[in-house]
Amino acid sequence: MSEDIHALSGAYAVDALDEVERARFERHLAGCSACQAEVDSLVAAAHQLSALTEVAPPPSLRAKVLAEISTVRPLPPIEAPQPAEGSEPAEDSTADELAERRRSRAGRGFGRGWRLVVAAATVAVLAIGGFTVWRQVSQDPQRVMADQVLAASDATRYGERLAGGATATVVRSSSLHRAVLITSGMAQPPAGKVFQLWLQDATGHMTSAGLMPGGGDQVVVLSGDATHSKGAGITVEPAGGSDQPTSNPIAFVAFA
Repeated sequence: MSEDIHALSGAYAVDALDEVERARFERHLAGCSACQAEVDSLVAAAHQLSALTEVAPPPSLRAKVLAEISTVRPLPPIEAPQPAEGSEPAEDSTADELAERRRSRAGRGFGRGWRLVVAAATVAVLAIGGFTVWRQVSQDPQRVMADQVLAASDATRYGERLAGGATATVVRSSSLHRAVLITSGMAQPPAGKVFQLWLQDATGHMTSAGLMPGGGDQVVVLSGDATHSKGAGITVEPAGGSDQPTSNPIAFVAFA
C-alpha cells in the first residue's frame, strides 16, 4: 500500500481501486475524518457531473490525449542505499525489502497506469472543451444566457400587455444575437397544447424560437439569431409545437 494512503480518496470515490486497495483504504477510512469528508464531497461532485448535458468532444481530442500520454515521465528506478565508506555492506533484509518494493510496484503499475490515463483523458476533455464544470453543475445554462442578455450594455426592452392583465416583455441584445422573453401572470395553455415562441423577419416570415415551459411567470431565451428580427410572437400550438403558426398570436412584441 502506498505510504500516502490519503491520496487514494479520489480513486475510491469513483470506484477505481482494486479489491485489495479498496479493503485497505476502507480500514483507513473508518478512522480518518479528513478522508471521510473528502470522499463524501467527491462522491457528491461525481453525482452532479453525471447530470451534465452530453457534449461531443472536439475531433482533435483523441490525437492530443495520445500525444500527451507519451510525455508522461516514468518513476525513477529504486536504488539500493549506498553504505558509508568503511561501513559494513547492507544486510540481506535491505535487499529483501527492495525486492518486495519492486514486486509491489510492478503489480500495481498496470492497474494504476490505466486509471491515470482515464483520469488524464477526463481532465483533457473538460480542459480542451473550455468548460467550467462547477458553473455548469450549479447554474442552468439557459439562465446564464438570460442573465447575460439582460445585463448587456445594448439590451433593449419591448413590452406588450396580454388579455387578463398578463404582460410579455422581450429584451434583445444585438451584440449577443439573442432575445429573452419575460412573462408575468400568463394563464396555462389549454390541455394538450403548448405556448410556442416565434421570431419574425423583415418579410413577415415566422421562425420557431422554441417552446415555453408553461404559463405563469417565465424567463425564456428565444432560440435563433434575433439580431435582425422585427418582432417576437407567442401562439398556442399542439403538443410538440408546429413548423409554422397554426393560430393567431396571443401576443406579438414588435422590436420598434
